[in-house]
Amino acid sequence: MKNGMKAIHWIIFALAFWIILAPFVGDDILRVMLGNIAATPEEVVGMLRWDDFFIGLAISVLGLIVVTLEQPTLKTAGLRAMHWMQIGLGAWIAAAPFALAFTYEEFTWSHFVTGFFVAIFALVQINLEQAKH
Repeated sequence: MKNGMKAIHWIIFALAFWIILAPFVGDDILRVMLGNIAATPEEVVGMLRWDDFFIGLAISVLGLIVVTLEQPTLKTAGLRAMHWMQIGLGAWIAAAPFALAFTYEEFTWSHFVTGFFVAIFALVQINLEQAKH
């Protein structure tokens, strides 16, 4: 069970890394895929770039803190709170394209799926910890 819980933390970390990376790689993808659009790809991606960077960084930091500090026999309220913060941040990543009226389907789906999985894996982690007690 311990290795499975660590694996979930690393999956959340990888998803957070994608959240950070996607807007910076995505502008090149948009330029190739969309060609002539009213707004430049840089302007479009700029809407979510900093949001993604800081939210992805927060999820990454939370994941790294939990994976390094968590002990199988000791679960603190602070570590559980970090899982709840990951759920909230994942939910925001999933909802951000809709809340900000983001119209590019590729980024909308990337955000929705990535945020959804961050939130789900954090919720699974909470449930696994509660099952051990």
